[in-house]
Amino acid sequence: MPPLEKSQTLAIAAAAAATATVGPEHAPLDKYLTQQPVASKPAAAVSKSRLRKRRAAKPSAELGETVGVDGKPIRRLSDKKNVVLNTRNPIIIFMAKNELSLSLAFMAIVHGCYWAGYEWPKLWIRMQHKTNIADNGSVDGDRYVRGIHDFKFVFYWIVQLIAARSILLHHLLPGVPKLLGIKSDRKSRRFCEMTWGMLYITASWCIGTKIWAASPYYMNTQNLYINYPDDHIVMPYGLKWYYLVQTAFWLSNVYTIHIEERRKDHFEMMAHHVTTITLVLLSYTFHFTRFGHAFMLIMDFPDIFLYSAKMLRYLNFDMLPNVFFGIFSVSWIVTKHYLCLKMMFSIWIQGTSLVPYEKRFPDYPNSYASVPIVAALWAFLLILQIILIYWFTHILKVLHRVLIKGEEAQDTRSDDEDEDEAEVEAE
Repeated sequence: MPPLEKSQTLAIAAAAAATATVGPEHAPLDKYLTQQPVASKPAAAVSKSRLRKRRAAKPSAELGETVGVDGKPIRRLSDKKNVVLNTRNPIIIFMAKNELSLSLAFMAIVHGCYWAGYEWPKLWIRMQHKTNIADNGSVDGDRYVRGIHDFKFVFYWIVQLIAARSILLHHLLPGVPKLLGIKSDRKSRRFCEMTWGMLYITASWCIGTKIWAASPYYMNTQNLYINYPDDHIVMPYGLKWYYLVQTAFWLSNVYTIHIEERRKDHFEMMAHHVTTITLVLLSYTFHFTRFGHAFMLIMDFPDIFLYSAKMLRYLNFDMLPNVFFGIFSVSWIVTKHYLCLKMMFSIWIQGTSLVPYEKRFPDYPNSYASVPIVAALWAFLLILQIILIYWFTHILKVLHRVLIKGEEAQDTRSDDEDEDEAEVEAE
């Protein structure tokens, strides 16, 4: 026998003897000697099976990795089911783990020093820059102007909003989805997120509408620019409060978007937040707060129905989500396209023609009415409109599925609800 064949025979015999001695479980000889044919699976089935296995995998003691709807790894805080990290930024991870304790500690220090009689906490708790500037009577009650201390009030509201969101999502709401029949952890988390969004948007829109109804520019676009800038550098308490709190909300969203499951339109959503924040800050700086106030009310209104439709969808209602999504779709077209474009042409035409030349930038104090400045605002409004048109194409896809195919309304931009239902059935 040749030496090579002899060595192979001896190796096989030694392996067989080892199997007989220690048991087949310690020496799986067959898998080295023969290869059994494996039945192939369709690529889609293999991909879906792997996706479910990765989602079912248990996280580590501190941070666990799972997979998002886009197939990319995401990180989950093991002690908070409602927190899913889609970033590896250590600062955001630290904030996500300690957001409530940090927020409450900061608020306790500020209020403790305020009650102790210190003056500096007032710059954070109360709005500053109250003025006695006279106007033509368009501003009733206390009057305010913008100033350097406004950023402290905004930062304090960012902390308060993050604390309120954390308390709601991690302490008050987690048990509610289970009571309402939601079995999937992902759906429960998304339901809590939608509840927070719906509550804030509804409350802020109602408050903003009340302020708008009492203003001189209620249902009158010309008064958005009349007597600019003399009457516009002065703001009533309600308008300034609404503007600064809305600024805090959009700034806080830049953080919260990284502690929610990554959507398919993550970059579009981030671009939307950055564009919105830029518009809010520019309009506040240039004394176009009347225009910004009306514009924010227009943009926020459809989101109330979107959040409501998603909540009803997670509760497994059949018809109500479609009804609310239909209302949302109609209101989206009316507000975020028709009225938005109308407001864009309003600031471009009326925003320059209704302001006399002697009151324009740079010849008049506190005036920023000029074609270049309005063009800068218009550019960001155009970017925002492009993002909205992109999202509208997704709305049309959902409407096609509902009206033509008879399917249920589902958000194609975010989580895959069908896979959630499959996971629940598997459990």
